[in-house]
Amino acid sequence: MKKFLSALILIFVFCSYVSAKSFDFFWDFGTAYIGGNVSKNDNLAPFEWEADIQVLDFRLEGVNGLTFAFSPFNCWCILNPPQDQDIHLITFANFTAAYDIFKHERNIELAPYVSAYAGALEGIEKFRVDAGLVFNVYSSLIWPEEMIEAEETSHLRGELLSAKLGVRLNELKPQFYFDFGMNIIALGMVLFSGDPKDLEPCSYP
Repeated sequence: MKKFLSALILIFVFCSYVSAKSFDFFWDFGTAYIGGNVSKNDNLAPFEWEADIQVLDFRLEGVNGLTFAFSPFNCWCILNPPQDQDIHLITFANFTAAYDIFKHERNIELAPYVSAYAGALEGIEKFRVDAGLVFNVYSSLIWPEEMIEAEETSHLRGELLSAKLGVRLNELKPQFYFDFGMNIIALGMVLFSGDPKDLEPCSYP
């Protein structure tokens, strides 16, 4: 697992170095997802509700549509009442490679992607790999002025809404999954703040 993790880090650093001139750097506070999964085995396992929270995203987005991303914290867990024991995975080395078919030229993204989650708190041998399709919507709806300014000056760019669908290897056990998510800051503002502003599509820095 250490070799696997080291290889992922080297790949990310290499891609960052070689493609620096054709990639732009962006970051985001993270996304909170809720969804579900079904395991694939001899007898199809019961449906399980899940939560998936990723805190901080650092991305390189290329003019050709490629994206390479890293997050230092991800927490995935099953929400169903536990049968034998709680099922969760907290990881600190989370990498994603994706290809936006719109080449980052719109306020929406539609991209096949692969994500690897390693460096688990539960043990270095624990990991998960997701592969599928992600759909992201970007907008300055409910963003405060400080965040809109940060989009222009500090390369802050976070999706407002997100949806994912695909297959997963969770400790080498296959699963089908879907997730619907919202930007962590936007979710907090919806839950705890006042009226949202009028919708104003945001542009890339």
